[in-house]
Amino acid sequence: MAYRKDGIDTHDKLLEVASIVFAEKGYRDTTVAEICRLSHSNVAAVNYHFGGKDKLYEQVWRNAFAEAIRVYPPDGGLEPDAPPSERLHALIYSLLHRILDDGRLGYAGKILLQEMADPTEVIRRILQNLIRPLRQRTRGIIKELLGPDAIDKNIDFCLMSVIHQCLAMGFLREQMHPPMFKTKVTEERIDDLVDHITRFSLAGIAATREEKL
Repeated sequence: MAYRKDGIDTHDKLLEVASIVFAEKGYRDTTVAEICRLSHSNVAAVNYHFGGKDKLYEQVWRNAFAEAIRVYPPDGGLEPDAPPSERLHALIYSLLHRILDDGRLGYAGKILLQEMADPTEVIRRILQNLIRPLRQRTRGIIKELLGPDAIDKNIDFCLMSVIHQCLAMGFLREQMHPPMFKTKVTEERIDDLVDHITRFSLAGIAATREEKL
């Protein structure tokens, strides 16, 4: 569909305002009426430009995810033939910063955290397609670290362990339980966590590789 200039402006304004409101309130507590009011748009504008609240939220979330990947790329700028331990560190760095750093990410970081804290069916429908390439990348690195004789069970268990160490930090910060999250999460603190989780993961993967099955 071709939009007039004012249509393009309305489309972009709706996305901008929706990003702010969804970041602050989450999907469930955000209303189309509020988005339209704050963007000075007709109440039918969301349906016209996006096909409803669900589709608008999908687009906002896709934009947030893309921005997070742009700011913290999973390869960390490493060459494809860099040692697997370094590539694993880059992946953990990317994932943990995307989860914890809402400073550089701004609304994008808050939106990602909102979805972590209160998952919606809207995002479950599209999440697998967005996450699958990152999961496959991580799985490939772990398979390298485990060696050519690695079995699928061990690869999958190690993958689960690495990813959930990172995800747990997001859940813990939201609950404000650990002392490390009583104050603002600094980049230095996140980097410390990245180094710790990488060391812990590499040690666990090495121990798994040495198992006699």
